[in-house]
Amino acid sequence: MLRRQFVAAAGVLLTTLPCAARDDGQLRARAARDGAVRVIVTLAVPGPQPPPEDAIRDAQERLIGALRGTRYADLRRFRSLPQLALTAGPDALEVLLASPLVAAVAADSLAQPTAPGSR
Repeated sequence: MLRRQFVAAAGVLLTTLPCAARDDGQLRARAARDGAVRVIVTLAVPGPQPPPEDAIRDAQERLIGALRGTRYADLRRFRSLPQLALTAGPDALEVLLASPLVAAVAADSLAQPTAPGSR
């Protein structure tokens, strides 16, 4: 049951993230003001959906390679989701927003639970 809820939540997350090309400037402003911003990056993984774990791993490696020389920290990979979580400096954020390897970039923040009885 828990796995089914996780997969359903992951599907909702993947379908609601904004397009990286449509950044409204809030992420850039926060990165400039604070020196870094915590983000969740959804990777553009071609092929069957959901992508297999080896395709996710390859896409993650390519994006991490593209970030070389930029300032980022706290990198977290997800094995079965085409996503990464990281703290990106302004230079890393620009790479993420411009990369064809990226489908979306969104601020990583805490959310209130919404399931009944989850409090």
